[in-house]
Amino acid sequence: MKEEFVIRPALPEDRPAMERICAHTWESGDYIQEVWDEWLAAENGPLLVVELDTVGVVSLNKVTRHPEGQFWLEGMRVDPDYRGRGIARRCLDWNLAYAREQGGRVVRLSTGDYNTTVHRMVARVGMERVTEGTLRVGPALPGGRRPAILGPEDSDAVARFWRGSPVLAAMGGLYSRDWSWRELSAAALAAMLERGEVVAERAPDGNLAAVATIHHHAGDEEMWVGIADGEPAAVQSLALAIRAGAADAGAGEARAMLPRVPWLREAFLAAGYEPDDWDDELWVYELRLEQDEAGEGERGH
Repeated sequence: MKEEFVIRPALPEDRPAMERICAHTWESGDYIQEVWDEWLAAENGPLLVVELDTVGVVSLNKVTRHPEGQFWLEGMRVDPDYRGRGIARRCLDWNLAYAREQGGRVVRLSTGDYNTTVHRMVARVGMERVTEGTLRVGPALPGGRRPAILGPEDSDAVARFWRGSPVLAAMGGLYSRDWSWRELSAAALAAMLERGEVVAERAPDGNLAAVATIHHHAGDEEMWVGIADGEPAAVQSLALAIRAGAADAGAGEARAMLPRVPWLREAFLAAGYEPDDWDDELWVYELRLEQDEAGEGERGH
């Protein structure tokens, strides 16, 4: 007999089921418990669960809408007892259909380099791997030299810098933010310049020798580097200065999700950014919906 399941918005009373499912994610634990309430209240996309017949909730995932028609999929979890039944694939189809209905232009997700099951699943719906990232962490550096913060008056120079960036090309035109990846568009750069989230190391002639994007949420222990490029020595100096900026912001550490660019990883290592306890690589996949003519995903049961 065919199993029937329903995909629906999550409710506060689904927390016990979520905790049961997430207890099996990694030996070190899961982050979903920490963001569950935030995701429930979020207005930027649904938090979903899957109910299977009379069993109850057996899966969950979050869809997040980013600016400029970008959608990010995260937090896909399936109860170990119900894996291999096509639940994750049905959720992925639902998510893609939702993004299309909402006028989405592109859908992305990340998964571990070791997760071959997900690699095969996303390839079947046409998603392609566009970049990789590995986490490096540097402790905050109180009293150090802080980075130069750029503003809207620097927008032309910053735009020229990123247009010729090999690192941006290696990252598929993306930058990382809060464990997700987004396009480094003109609008995104303008917003970050307004917020003081673009920092630089200048050459003696005043030109930009290295540039990075950063972000820090008040009260968080981490300041994140979204992307960095430039002359290797200048990038190393900038990465060190960002550790000082993290200390000034009240963060305990600076974090960078670095692409597979050897000299960049070496520059950050020289600036005191070491591998974290989690030392795998995240692979980022995307599907551009304007090029996806099949539109096979259907929302529903």
